[in-house]
Formats: sequence, C-alpha cells, structure tokens
Amino acid sequence: MKRKRFLAVACAAAMIASMTTGLAVNVSAADEKSDFAGEELSILVSAGWMDNRYDETIKRFEDTYDVTVDLQTIPADQYSDLLQSKLATDSCADIFWIQSNPFAIESTIVDPEKYCIDFTGASWENVMPETRKESCVYNDKLYGLQIWNASPEYVMVYNKTLFEENGWEVPTTYDELKELCGKIQDAGITPWFMPGADGWQHQLAFFQIGGVYEEATPGLYDALNENKATFADNEKMLEVLNQFKELSDAGYFGEDWIGTDSTNISNEFGDRNCAMALANSSFIKQIQEDTGTSDEFGMFLEPLGDNTWYPSSNSGPTMFGYKGTEHEDLVKEFFNFVTTTESLQEILDNSPAYTNLDVNDDKLEQHWLPEEQEFLKTVPDDKKTVVTLQTGTKYTNDYWMQFGQDMVAFCQGEMEANDVLKNMDTNRAEAAKTVGDENWK
Repeated sequence: MKRKRFLAVACAAAMIASMTTGLAVNVSAADEKSDFAGEELSILVSAGWMDNRYDETIKRFEDTYDVTVDLQTIPADQYSDLLQSKLATDSCADIFWIQSNPFAIESTIVDPEKYCIDFTGASWENVMPETRKESCVYNDKLYGLQIWNASPEYVMVYNKTLFEENGWEVPTTYDELKELCGKIQDAGITPWFMPGADGWQHQLAFFQIGGVYEEATPGLYDALNENKATFADNEKMLEVLNQFKELSDAGYFGEDWIGTDSTNISNEFGDRNCAMALANSSFIKQIQEDTGTSDEFGMFLEPLGDNTWYPSSNSGPTMFGYKGTEHEDLVKEFFNFVTTTESLQEILDNSPAYTNLDVNDDKLEQHWLPEEQEFLKTVPDDKKTVVTLQTGTKYTNDYWMQFGQDMVAFCQGEMEANDVLKNMDTNRAEAAKTVGDENWK
C-alpha cells in the first residue's frame, strides 16, 4: 500500500539525515503526514455533488495518509433537513456540503463562525475565480471551497439528428415550443423528458430563466432582496408556471413525469424515446458514452416565458470544514489535496458529464465539447448578464425542494399558481427573520 512504502522511505531517510539537510526536510514532512495514520474523515454530501468523480482522488488521499474516508451520500430530498439536524445537535461530519451562492452561507448555515472552519489565507483560495469565491466568503472570511464547472448549466439539450430527420425547427418562443412538442408527441416520442421523481430537477424550468423575470420587471432582483417585491402576483412568473402546467397537462413531459427519475435519461436519449431535456450542456458527452449513439446533439435556450437569456450562475455545491471536528488538520489537508492540479485533473477526467472545471489553473487540461463552444457563440454577451433566479435573490434557493413540491401540487390541480409563489414569499420571510435581515423587520 502506498502509505507503508512512503513510511519505509522516510525511515531510511532518517538514518542518514545528518548527512544532508534536504533529507532532513523530507523526514520532517513524512513525520507530519504520519500523524494522520489511522484517522477517519467523514464527509456529508447530497447525491450528485461528488459521485464517482471524486472516487480516485479519495482513494489516493486514503493511501497517501493511511486514513479512511467515510463518504455519507444522502438523497437530495432529505439532505437539507439532515444537515440542519446535524449542525443543531453538534454531530456533523468533518466535512459537509451546501449548494452555495452569495447569500447561502448566511441563510443555510446561519452562524458560520460557530459551525465552519475559517480557511482565510489558505493556499488554495485563489484556485477559485472571484465569481466562485463570493459564494464561499462571509464577513470577509473564507469558509468554503467550490470546485464546479463553467458549462452552460441546464439549458435545453436536444437530439439534433432527430430534429433534422423530421424537419423540426429549434423553438425560440413558448408557442413554437408547444407546437413542436405536439409534433414530437405525434411521432410517438416524449418531447421533453422531465424527471419529477428526483425532487430537484423540474423546478429548474422555472428558475433558470431569471433574466426573463428581470427583463419584464427591471430591478426585480434588487427589489426582492430588499423586501420591496414579492414572487406572488408577478405576471411573468405566473405566466411561466401556467405554461409549465399546460405542457404537463398535454403529456409533453411524459405520461408519468412526476413519478419518473433521471436514472435512465441517457438511454432514453440514446434510444430516441425522448427528444429534449433540460440538462447541463456537457450531458451530451454522457449520452454518447453511455449509449454509443451516432446521433448528434445540440443546445438551445429554454423558451418558457419567451426567454432569450442565458442561465449565468455563480453558485454550486460547496464543501465546508466542520468547526466541531476532532480532525481539523486532516480536514485542512483534504482541502489542500483536492485543489492540486493532479486532483483537479482526476476529478474532471472521472466526471461522467462535465467537460471543464471553473478554476484558476493553467496546467489543467479542459475537455470542452465542440457543441458547447458552438452554443456559447450563439448567445450575445449582453444576454449572459443576469444570474439565475435562485442564485440572484436571497433565501430563494433555501426552499428549492419545497417549491418543487408545490409545482407538482399545482400540476396535479391541488394548488393555484399564485399560491406556489405566495409560499415562496412566506418561506423567504421566515429565513430572513432567522438571520435578522433588516429588510424584513
């Protein structure tokens, strides 16, 4: 095992340390690393945030330091409640993750000084671009590490070959989308694959098009953040929700989209059982690798609400060190370890979908797809200036799962569209009061 071989070399070096200063330095480093032998590092994470892309890096970390990593992956619909319970009872894992944005540390963790290790001045701080770092800093202190991609996140991915064979045009408005879905359904194919059972994906259709809401009501984001506007009664939001339900009622998301998860989505595309899905652009890579299809795929902007805005984002899954850990030095070493070029390359190369990492490392070999680069050229720069609704407004992302549940209830006829929006306002107000936001007092 790697660790045992390393210790053997260290012992040999110790015998002749008096002969060479450089060898004495190596002994010191080896002794420092050996302090971790036998320790266990626990990591609490929501499903989809680490997955197998971290497997090789974690294994190498275990071998290098002779430690064990206990990776606790929790279903997405259970993760938030479990994390809050762990923090409240001082029983959290050594490392925990949240879906962070510039507001999330305050609203999700609430008291980072109590719960989080302060990494200010860490050697890996500048590995993150400023847009990522702002989701990891609170009161000028660095608490989190965000290693995420810069791909177009959750745009419409479609089977380009299938479209060309049938003479279908890429839609740019909602009416065009609805008409297209009818044609695809008539061909016996699910127009828009919607995995409602995952609990977190279907609400992307509402939130990713934040630019269209800001465009309809200039200054909306600032007004929402200052408690001078509400989700409720917003005409564009109501329009989008009603369009979503109209597509659902027509069966354009599949016969039982609410009970369907994303497990088989690659094969659904590969077998031509579906024509479109809201997905990360680099998902094209996964479809092709999983199914071996020779079909070509492309991307376009989601047209609900006649949207023409690119879903810019400064958020992503972010890891934090738990201040109550008994292994603080090992936690810090893990953060150092995963930010080396070797680890970053390993994480990227083992990612089933992502083709790039949004990090400051010129030595990293990125794997951008031609389809991604082609799509990005089609979107004007001035249409990339508004971040998604959930990352641009306070306390919104904290109630992601509840909003998704309400969307399902609305589609099932159990709620009105405006009640879905009112519930978000109520939840945001509760979160604001919890953190003492002056705008809600």
